[in-house]
Amino acid sequence: MEPESTNIMTWLIENWKMILDIVAYACLTASAIVKATPTLKDDNIVLPIIKFIGRWIAFDKYGPTDRPKEA
Repeated sequence: MEPESTNIMTWLIENWKMILDIVAYACLTASAIVKATPTLKDDNIVLPIIKFIGRWIAFDKYGPTDRPKEA
Protein backbone atom coordinates (compact mmCIF):
# COMPACT_ATOMS: atom_id res chain seq x y z
CA MET A 1 0.00 0.00 0.00
CA GLU A 2 1.35 3.42 -1.01
CA PRO A 3 1.70 6.24 1.52
CA GLU A 4 -1.01 8.92 1.43
CA SER A 5 1.43 11.64 0.31
CA THR A 6 2.33 9.60 -2.78
CA ASN A 7 -1.34 9.30 -3.72
CA ILE A 8 -1.86 13.05 -3.37
CA MET A 9 1.22 13.89 -5.43
CA THR A 10 0.18 11.42 -8.12
CA TRP A 11 -3.27 12.99 -8.28
CA LEU A 12 -1.79 16.52 -8.49
CA ILE A 13 0.60 15.51 -11.28
CA GLU A 14 -2.18 13.82 -13.25
CA ASN A 15 -4.66 16.70 -12.80
CA TRP A 16 -2.49 19.84 -12.82
CA LYS A 17 -4.12 21.21 -15.98
CA MET A 18 -7.61 20.87 -14.51
CA ILE A 19 -6.47 22.65 -11.33
CA LEU A 20 -5.01 25.55 -13.34
CA ASP A 21 -8.20 25.74 -15.42
CA ILE A 22 -10.32 26.03 -12.26
CA VAL A 23 -8.10 28.83 -10.92
CA ALA A 24 -8.23 30.68 -14.25
CA TYR A 25 -12.02 30.39 -14.47
CA ALA A 26 -12.37 31.58 -10.87
CA CYS A 27 -10.30 34.66 -11.71
CA LEU A 28 -12.31 35.26 -14.89
CA THR A 29 -15.62 34.93 -13.05
CA ALA A 30 -14.58 37.24 -10.21
CA SER A 31 -13.32 39.85 -12.66
CA ALA A 32 -16.52 39.64 -14.73
CA ILE A 33 -18.64 40.18 -11.61
CA VAL A 34 -16.64 43.27 -10.68
CA LYS A 35 -16.83 44.72 -14.19
CA ALA A 36 -20.54 43.93 -14.70
CA THR A 37 -21.90 45.49 -11.54
CA PRO A 38 -22.12 49.27 -11.11
CA THR A 39 -21.80 49.48 -7.31
CA LEU A 40 -18.67 49.22 -5.22
CA LYS A 41 -20.43 47.29 -2.43
CA ASP A 42 -20.36 43.96 -4.27
CA ASP A 43 -16.96 44.77 -5.76
CA ASN A 44 -15.53 45.05 -2.25
CA ILE A 45 -16.85 41.56 -1.46
CA VAL A 46 -15.02 40.04 -4.43
CA LEU A 47 -11.88 42.21 -4.10
CA PRO A 48 -10.07 39.92 -1.60
CA ILE A 49 -10.47 36.98 -3.98
CA ILE A 50 -9.12 38.98 -6.91
CA LYS A 51 -6.23 40.26 -4.78
CA PHE A 52 -5.32 36.74 -3.70
CA ILE A 53 -5.45 35.40 -7.23
CA GLY A 54 -3.55 38.37 -8.59
CA ARG A 55 -0.80 38.25 -6.03
CA TRP A 56 -0.25 34.54 -5.30
CA ILE A 57 -1.68 32.62 -8.24
CA ALA A 58 -0.78 34.98 -11.08
CA PHE A 59 2.50 35.97 -9.37
CA ASP A 60 1.75 39.67 -9.73
CA LYS A 61 4.44 41.28 -7.61
CA TYR A 62 2.41 44.35 -6.71
CA GLY A 63 -1.13 42.91 -6.82
CA PRO A 64 -4.23 44.80 -7.89
CA THR A 65 -4.91 48.21 -6.40
CA ASP A 66 -7.64 48.87 -3.85
CA ARG A 67 -11.02 50.07 -5.01
CA PRO A 68 -12.09 53.54 -3.85
CA LYS A 69 -14.55 53.69 -0.98
CA GLU A 70 -18.18 54.38 -1.81
CA ALA A 71 -19.26 57.91 -0.86
